[in-house]
Amino acid sequence: MASNKEVGDPCQFDKLSVRELKIYLRDRGAHVSGNRPELIKRARGLVQIGKRTLKEINIQDNNNKLERQEELFTMPLGEKLPEPGSLKGCWEDDVLKIPFFRTQDLYNYLVLNRSRTFDNQNMNARKQLKAKVFYEDGHVHSVKYNQISHKCSHCYVRAKVILSLPGSDVQKKDYEPWACLSKVSGKVHAAGCNCAAGEGESCNHVAALLYALVDIGSKQKDGLNAPTSTKCKWNQPRKRKISPQRSQHLLAHLLNVKLTTCTLLNL
Repeated sequence: MASNKEVGDPCQFDKLSVRELKIYLRDRGAHVSGNRPELIKRARGLVQIGKRTLKEINIQDNNNKLERQEELFTMPLGEKLPEPGSLKGCWEDDVLKIPFFRTQDLYNYLVLNRSRTFDNQNMNARKQLKAKVFYEDGHVHSVKYNQISHKCSHCYVRAKVILSLPGSDVQKKDYEPWACLSKVSGKVHAAGCNCAAGEGESCNHVAALLYALVDIGSKQKDGLNAPTSTKCKWNQPRKRKISPQRSQHLLAHLLNVKLTTCTLLNL
């Protein structure tokens, strides 16, 4: 059979058998149903759009993943940071040490940031702006700070986020998002989470953590973060069992979140 590299001219598909056409399509993740003319037409379409084999895509994805993992913990000036999971101690509850973080910083990271993509385009994770509901409903708790070292230009902030849909596995642990912030500007260099979408660095749990940082920063600016024994909102998780509420209360809450999201999108 002609190899994938040999089939570069769409006219060559006329010489392939149905079995060979199906192998060609299957290697590229395309459907293999239909008669021979349909298979030929589909194969020619893949050539026109430059569809690569799944093996080639996986190799490229793995290379990109390794490259990004190296960038995650390398600061702009070449400073190397340890992974947050390797730091077992020195995590503090004092949120006053967290760099000042604004709503604009959250928007810049989730929407305008380009450091996580390989095509130098904006991340544009606008849907994650709605994750404010996670924070407002008390899913975020145990916010902690790690300065890494006195000389380090960046720090880590992490938290725990209660699952929005626990399902039948009630024993499943909370998600643990983290973010790497500049100690001077508060700009997010990188972020991650142990959830399935955490490698994208912009899952709902990361966004919920950033909303907690915005709240901490606003209260810090207004002088409301009193060092008392009373736990603040970001350390008061909701109850694991949710009590029913009136529908009008839920609608009012969703409207408030929607208005906030629209305000961010208009920044």
